[in-house]
Amino acid sequence: MRPPTPRRGTVLRRPSAGVGGFPFAADPRLAANQTAVFWRPEALPTVVLLASTSFAPARPLDLVALGDVIAEHVGADGRHVIIHSEEGDLRLCLAAPPGERLAVVMPLDDDLPIRAAAALRLWARMVGQAADGGEPEAALTRQRLARLALMVRALDGHLAEASYREIAEVLFGAGRLEREPWKTSSLRDRTIRLVKGGMALMRDGYRKLLRGA
Repeated sequence: MRPPTPRRGTVLRRPSAGVGGFPFAADPRLAANQTAVFWRPEALPTVVLLASTSFAPARPLDLVALGDVIAEHVGADGRHVIIHSEEGDLRLCLAAPPGERLAVVMPLDDDLPIRAAAALRLWARMVGQAADGGEPEAALTRQRLARLALMVRALDGHLAEASYREIAEVLFGAGRLEREPWKTSSLRDRTIRLVKGGMALMRDGYRKLLRGA
């Protein structure tokens, strides 16, 4: 039997011939930046959760009118859809059958401001207005991204059993380390903090990145 031909915007799970034919979550032949990632709303607050409602003024959602559906996946918790937008891709989770009147579900949690901003971006797209502010407040600043890159590099060195001084030489250059004694150097303290931060990210701190923390 020939495998099904995937529709545009769908994610096809491919069985592995080497491990009993169980399907991969994504096509293993694709690079990480070529694979669509679907997040649950409780993990990524910019995912807009939509559910059925009996509220009369509510309306169904016309996904085609919102833009180009670049990926979708149907799971036990609903239909996950990623829609391309120049202001930032819209991520939706529809916990309702097609054609139902919908309401946005926003839990009263610490991420409510981010969820509200994402819902307003969806609403602006629905009514044809420009979204204010672009991407919701989950984006990382350039400074934070630069520090995260240093953390990951410091963690790599630590896991390779490099000393703090060896890690500092790679991160900051041997010339800077020669300007002051190593034991009292500010770069020594900074390197240790970077390693500790990388270890925290590796354990479970990476989840905070989804909230811009």
